[in-house]
Amino acid sequence: MRPVLRPRRRAGRPGAAGGRGAGRGAAAAGPSVVGLLVGPETAVCEEDLAALPDLRIVAVTSTGVDHVPLAAARWRGIWVTSSAGYCTEEVADHTLALAVGLLRAVTALDRRVRAGHWDVGALRPRRVAGTRWGLVGFGRIARAVAARAHALAMVTASWDPSVPDGLFAGAGTRRAADLAGLLAGSDVVSVHLPLTAATRGLLGVAELATMPAGSYLVNVARGELVDVAALDAALRSGRLAGAALDVLPVEPPPPGDPALSLPRTVLTPHAAWYSERALALAYEWAAATIADVLAGRRPERVVVEPAATAAGQLPGMT
Repeated sequence: MRPVLRPRRRAGRPGAAGGRGAGRGAAAAGPSVVGLLVGPETAVCEEDLAALPDLRIVAVTSTGVDHVPLAAARWRGIWVTSSAGYCTEEVADHTLALAVGLLRAVTALDRRVRAGHWDVGALRPRRVAGTRWGLVGFGRIARAVAARAHALAMVTASWDPSVPDGLFAGAGTRRAADLAGLLAGSDVVSVHLPLTAATRGLLGVAELATMPAGSYLVNVARGELVDVAALDAALRSGRLAGAALDVLPVEPPPPGDPALSLPRTVLTPHAAWYSERALALAYEWAAATIADVLAGRRPERVVVEPAATAAGQLPGMT
């Protein structure tokens, strides 16, 4: 069977279909293929791994690895690495820009001026200092966002059961006991979690209803983390004053996609990761992990370690 690595509908990322140096997916089968460099738009399935008996590493050029069958890779003795960290600064900057843009009504005011309205009172931009910022997840990107928020005199809190207490204290961020408590006490909420079975649809009707009236939501993680229908209802009811989304459940959104008609929302095309340096770094890091494995060295940014390494020997080493 000749497997085809299937392009997914997420545009513009490193290794993406339509992106720089990218094609519409890749085909590979049989012996002699020892490494795959996989962009976030290229879905790898278990059949693909089965058709590559000599495969030793799947190097992903993104932070997320939800498009790679991790358990199957481990079972087959295949390393999986990510490029986590390649765009931390860019995503944190973009998150801050979106949040401050919402608080200061930058995009909405621009639209009103172009429509012939020269006034401030209709939208009432808010003071940024003192804003309570809730971070859903507290990995490296969320911590970078917190540092930027503190520079603007905002107050941060976060919910992330997987992070030890010391990281919160060291970052000057209060640890929320639960998600509901975090949402209820935040003027701005930003999402920074990976997409898993447990996090899909994490912010739905009940969760958005706990946010204070007039608060804002920013999602720069994965579109599927937020229920778009629930977000639409929260915006139209006035519960939320606005939202900014860099990610959508379907990317790019087709004509008529509900996300395109969300009121009081700023949309950017999964661009938070982008800079020329980040684009190069994602490939450099992925290529370096392949080189490490082929040289018998342990790679960096390991997501899946082959089961064989438990015995103390790296796959391919003699």
